[in-house]
Amino acid sequence: MDHSPLTVDYLGCAGRVSLPRDGAPVDYACVPFTAFPERIVPEGPVYLRQWTRPGMDRTAQPARAAERTSLALGGTFAGSLDSALVDRIVAMFRSGRYADLAGLPGDLVGCLVTDDRVFLFRSLFTRNTLFYKQSGTTVEWSSDPADLVPDPLDRLDRETIWRICRGDSILAYPELRWLRPGHLVVFDGVSARTVRYDRIDPKPLPRGSTPQDYADQAWELLLATTRPYAHSGRVGVLLSGGLDSSAVAAALVTNGAEVTAYHLDTDDPLADESGYARDVCRHLSIPFVPIMTDTGAGHLSEDWRFSHPYNHTGYRWLEQTVQQVQQDGVVLLTWGRDGDLLFGPGLHYGVHDVLSGQLSWPEKRLMLRGLLCSRWGLHSVLKSVRRSYSLMTENAPMGKNARHTDFLVPMPDVPYEFPDPEFVPEEQTTDLGLAWPHGVQFCSPMANRELYELITGMPQAYRCIPYGGRVISKPVLRLMLKDRLPPMIWRRHGRLWLASPHETFCLNHPRAFAALLGPDCLLARMNIVDPQRLTAVLSQPLSIRRNAETLICTAMTELFLRSLQSQSPHLVRS
Repeated sequence: MDHSPLTVDYLGCAGRVSLPRDGAPVDYACVPFTAFPERIVPEGPVYLRQWTRPGMDRTAQPARAAERTSLALGGTFAGSLDSALVDRIVAMFRSGRYADLAGLPGDLVGCLVTDDRVFLFRSLFTRNTLFYKQSGTTVEWSSDPADLVPDPLDRLDRETIWRICRGDSILAYPELRWLRPGHLVVFDGVSARTVRYDRIDPKPLPRGSTPQDYADQAWELLLATTRPYAHSGRVGVLLSGGLDSSAVAAALVTNGAEVTAYHLDTDDPLADESGYARDVCRHLSIPFVPIMTDTGAGHLSEDWRFSHPYNHTGYRWLEQTVQQVQQDGVVLLTWGRDGDLLFGPGLHYGVHDVLSGQLSWPEKRLMLRGLLCSRWGLHSVLKSVRRSYSLMTENAPMGKNARHTDFLVPMPDVPYEFPDPEFVPEEQTTDLGLAWPHGVQFCSPMANRELYELITGMPQAYRCIPYGGRVISKPVLRLMLKDRLPPMIWRRHGRLWLASPHETFCLNHPRAFAALLGPDCLLARMNIVDPQRLTAVLSQPLSIRRNAETLICTAMTELFLRSLQSQSPHLVRS
């Protein structure tokens, strides 16, 4: 059994190479990560920067590859980055054995520069990606997209920025490309070729296996994937009190890890989950650290700087969390990020999944009866006999359920696209702006190959079960926890009004939005925010509440544009 601690000192990289190099040396440096906009991009034609965690042991420099090659990495892996691992990675690329990259001991993203080629790669479960662009014989890449777009204000697309204000999770820079998980890019000076080298192969349990069988096997796999954390010192867990983060906490404690639970606390009773989180901590005998979330004027700060929009609502709360975690000397901060992807129904669920799944006939009858008694109407249930129709998309933010954009200049023909789980902009923005500068690394222990292979092979109908007029989400995860956590946790049903604190902030601070998004703001110059419409929205409490999420996303986008303008030699064009 491998008892190697996890290494989280290597965060990401950036580089530029023109091919052929003709013997030109690589300007290589291993430097502590510096957040935008303080970081300076080298001007030379060939450079490579390995970004390391601020405060790491200065003697723990990454090994340099021999034979005129240079390597830089980011991510989390077991053991240390020694010469043997570096030589192993170089050999995989040189020999073209790309599939062997899937066997690396961790979740990595990185690059390898040789005399005649540049390789960029991203493993299957790495949280962050690499952005890149090609211009003739030159390729540039970075973990931070702002490094690759000089004078970006003139290059932004109005429709893209409008969608980001609406809350769409998309890339703000249309000219950039990004690496998908399990893919690599090979640049030879002429073209950039994309190769898929890894994927999830579903491995279901034998036919006739029950949800309890999947729950038992999933727990064993979760124990295995959390075992390295037990040898990595003090570990934090961002504990909401929900099923996902509670499962991660239980597995860490079972493995003997030194765990501290951090909980985003609130004095809003409509969104208060602290009772669940405290119950988990009492049961597991781990410290409970509540972080009283800021819903005052500090909830939205004009001092923030972004290299990419954080079009979400809780940036201030993550800032408080990272500051507390750093103060406590914790480096690894785990959470239950992959729980929804693994155990939840996702976007696809309906009668088709019940009829076609490898279920027993008693199970099918029970689920079909449950669907007829569920919140979905009979017409919708019958339509879901078709594979192309999903009951889960009925409440998607489109059509009559679209997010309110009452203060934006109307763009009625802009479609809504579901978020891509392979690139979550707010997560990478959190790392670039908060976690990495504070020396903190977010980790998702559920992002594990064996766990995904098991659950992707599980019948889709086991991801939620309609019963007694209710829809029981994540039944396999509940079964996994029923003997390991109090019933208050695994029997939990329904959700609190988690958006309530953000709406309260908007209701209490309309002047902040009026000042930030007024007639002189950059979004108004781009004809995205309509000042008159904004005034009308901010004058009515009901309109503020209805547009609260869009107001916050738009304000964060305005701060992003101001961050770019601070680096631009001229004002944004109207």
